[in-house]
Parts: sequence; C-alpha cells; structure tokens
Amino acid sequence: MDLSFNPFLAFSWSIFAGFLMAMGAGGGGILAGIGHISILGIADANMIKVVNQLLELTSRFFSVPIYFKQKRLIWPLALSFGIGAPIGAVAGSWASSTYLGSINDYKIAFGILVILVAGRTLYESLKPIKKKGSTDLAGVTSVRGVHSSRLSDSKNLHPMCRALGVTSFRLLRIEVQIGNDRFHFNPLVSILGGFSISFVGAMLGVGGGFLVTPFLASVLIIPMFFAVGTALVALMIPLTASVITYLYLNTYIEWTLVAIEIPGIAIGSVLGPLANRRINERSLKLFVAAVLLAIGVYYLLW
Repeated sequence: MDLSFNPFLAFSWSIFAGFLMAMGAGGGGILAGIGHISILGIADANMIKVVNQLLELTSRFFSVPIYFKQKRLIWPLALSFGIGAPIGAVAGSWASSTYLGSINDYKIAFGILVILVAGRTLYESLKPIKKKGSTDLAGVTSVRGVHSSRLSDSKNLHPMCRALGVTSFRLLRIEVQIGNDRFHFNPLVSILGGFSISFVGAMLGVGGGFLVTPFLASVLIIPMFFAVGTALVALMIPLTASVITYLYLNTYIEWTLVAIEIPGIAIGSVLGPLANRRINERSLKLFVAAVLLAIGVYYLLW
C-alpha cells in the first residue's frame, strides 16, 4: 500500500491523543482516529481502527501503573467488565471488518456515535447537583478524592485511597468502601455493559473509553475519581482481543507509522494521570464533551 505521512505531525498529535487517553474520560481513541483520517490522510478504514486500538492499548501500559500506585482502581468492577468485554470486542471487530470497511461509511458511523456520546457527557457536566440520592453521594466522594489528592504529595496516598476495599461480594451485588462511603454495583450489569461497549468500540476502532467512564459513573454510580483508572484497566482485555481479531483477519498495518506514534502516546499517557488527579470532575466532562461534539459535527458535515 502506498502510504505517505508527515512523521512530525504523527508524533505531535499522538502526544495529545495519549494525554486524553490517559485522562480516562474518553476521546483519546477518537482523537487518534481524526488524526489518522484528516491530518495524516489515511484512507484505509480497517487500518485506522486497528492502529487506533494499538495506540490505546499502549497508552494503558503507561497510565495504569500510575493509577495503581495512586490506589484508584476498583478491581472487582474492572474484572467483571472484562468477562463480557472480549466477546463483544471479537464480534465487533469481525462485523466492522466485514460491513464497515468503506472509509465514507466509517466516518458517518463515527460521527453519529461521537455526537450522541458528546451530548450525554455534556448533560452530565451541566446538570445541577441533587441534594439527595446516590448520584450526589458519588459526586461528593469524587470531589473529596480530588481535594485530598491535591493536599497529598507524590509519595503519600490520600486518606480515601487507604480506605478503598471490598466489603461484600455476592452474585448480584458487590459492595466497595471508599473512605467513609459505601457503593455497590451488580456484576451482571457490568458484564453486559462490557460486551455492549466493547462491541461498539471495536466496530469503530476507538477503544470505548468515552463510553466506559460514563457507564461506570452514571449507570453503576461509581465516583468519577475512581471510575477513570478502573475504566482504563477494564478496556485492556477487549482492546487486546480486538487487535488480535483484526490481525487474524489480515488487516494491513503500516508499522513505521505505529513506531513513530507510540513514543508520543507514551509521553501523553504519563502526563494524563498526573493532570487528572488535579482536575475538577465537571470541568473534565465539559472538556471531553466539547472535543467530542466538535469532532462528531466535523465528520458529519465534511
């Protein structure tokens, strides 16, 4: 395949994409996609999907250890999500390679989904905080986590993370304690969410982080401060499954491009978690919504 691209642009854009990937609120894979399509001019839809996901997977190897060190991962939630995720990823990769191979069809589907997700994220960032209810408790806990993180230095854990742990483990209910507050989720809902989100992510070749974090925070009602790192871990299994499926289907990959972009992804992925612990939850959602909305409208009108 005749493929030409600007290596400086590829490297620079991958730093920005890696930063957003590691922030965990979603949009990094989408930014990688828009860079491949519009900045680098790649016209092979299937190659764009698999390279996007390779970069997303690479980002996890640099960002997840930082979240692990900060003890912001809820392992039972990530593992239950990971049960359904590989099945959805394999099915989505096969369906996308078979039925969504045209770059024009891919861009339309890409744009529609991104706008829908942007609308949901924008709603979450602008809705008023309720005085009562579990959603408010999750928001308050997340704010406490950010505040405690700002007060702690890089060597000392903030108090909320020291108290993070599982208090009850049942078939339909897993309960975790975060600081002085307790949250619970249904693992079967997490499994179904893992399948559905991974199917959509593999179809579009964007990982699915822009769906996982809202799913954990808005559906399962997990504080955003802890949902971010958990979502990154949860996506590692389906990303791996999807990449393997695309390789099995003999999808062409320009490895020179991958070799140039991976260092940029690594730089951005180290900076992302360090910035995330100091950013307000609503500000993070509003930023992601603005980015996704702009990209979605661009692809529908372009």
